[in-house]
Amino acid sequence: MATFVTLYRFNGPIKGGGQERFKKFNGIVEEEGGKILRFHGLMGPYDVITICDYPGTRAAMKAGARIGNLINAQTLTMAALEKDDFLQFLTEV
Repeated sequence: MATFVTLYRFNGPIKGGGQERFKKFNGIVEEEGGKILRFHGLMGPYDVITICDYPGTRAAMKAGARIGNLINAQTLTMAALEKDDFLQFLTEV
């Protein structure tokens, strides 16, 4: 599994949100083989951030696009490394 961070920016007012919308959101992640590790609402230019594990880039991209359609949001998805993996990576470049 690989870790991905996704930022979501709503394109307009969100109606009918809450627990039911989150169940659909989570269902999409699971259908793409992923698991939500962290989920936060934000103040600022983005409205939601998730940190998820997915089996690969394609699954992360597909989930982000599907969720963006569900909640009427723009998405920005980035691959992420844990601290120790990142520090090891830095020694290799």
